[in-house]
Amino acid sequence: MTDSSIKVGLLYPDTGVMGTQFSGYRAGVNARLSAENAAGGVDGRRIDYVWEDDESDPRGNLQGARTLVSEGAFAVLEYTAASHGSAQYLDDQHVPVVGVADQPLWGDHDNMFTYTFVTDSGRSTTTLADFVRQQGGTKAALVVTYLTEASKLYAAGVRQSLENAGIPVIQDDIDSTNATDVARKIIDSGADTVIAASPLDLYTGVLDAAISAGHPIKVAVSAVSYDPRLLAPYGKKLAGSYSQLTFAALERNLPAQRRFLQAMAAYSPEIQPAGQQSAIAGYINADLFLRGLRTQHGCPTRESFMTGMRSIADYDADGMMVQKINLAADHGQLDRCSDFVRIAPTGDRFEVVNPLPLCGERIGGNG
Repeated sequence: MTDSSIKVGLLYPDTGVMGTQFSGYRAGVNARLSAENAAGGVDGRRIDYVWEDDESDPRGNLQGARTLVSEGAFAVLEYTAASHGSAQYLDDQHVPVVGVADQPLWGDHDNMFTYTFVTDSGRSTTTLADFVRQQGGTKAALVVTYLTEASKLYAAGVRQSLENAGIPVIQDDIDSTNATDVARKIIDSGADTVIAASPLDLYTGVLDAAISAGHPIKVAVSAVSYDPRLLAPYGKKLAGSYSQLTFAALERNLPAQRRFLQAMAAYSPEIQPAGQQSAIAGYINADLFLRGLRTQHGCPTRESFMTGMRSIADYDADGMMVQKINLAADHGQLDRCSDFVRIAPTGDRFEVVNPLPLCGERIGGNG
């Protein structure tokens, strides 16, 4: 840090098995920081960034973190499925980490700050089950094929949410890759609901096979289908299926969302369309970092910055979030609120399901 600039480090998978899913992250960060710099920065300081590719691997994640620290990054903005690679190292170095919590360990480290916390061992929320009931679902099947710790915890949290509401999970396909086989098992089980964290080829194949067999799925929810890039190749096949979001759907056309789209067009025009989940995550990550900087006066230290972050009691990314969060009281606490969208019958757009985001209750553990 100098009197005129602050350097922040970005850590995410630009390559590796998760590279495509995270491809818009740096562009989202760049859009938010560039907009801030164009307005004069924070206390007259320009925000510069360097970035490292963790290659979707914990070892790459640790190496990337070491490189960012050696290059003088004041803090790390992180979006990955491999944060366990560097979590302890960055804590030992007293480096603030701002990002998306991919694992429960984000609740165990006081230097880690997130705007969303969706998975934890032994805990869940009623939100997804409330939505499934609202849409008429009565029996569920899980299709989860991303064999990361985060995906396993996601599957466990979904099961806990549904079973707590009296919705049995009667089929659980972990690491299945044959759509016809998975669909047959779902049909045989009598499930009318599918919750999936799997590649879109498998998800659409399962839904197609079920329809062809005369067993259309009443409620289908995918963890990865809210991406406008997917509408052209998959939209018609996914018409009527749902996505659960930790941020307000862009289709709400809120002022903060219009500012996001304007910043993306001005500073990261290479990302088309702009409304990709990873770009939104990058934008909100950068915004939360900037909010933390605004709690500081003079020349902040890492320790004073982290103290300032913990003083933030009403963060909602200027309206892009579905709920306000208290970074101290909500540290390590699961999100209660989600927005839900579905793909329109025409398959060419997303549409908001409810007038307002849906908020449930925390269950399991300490609630």
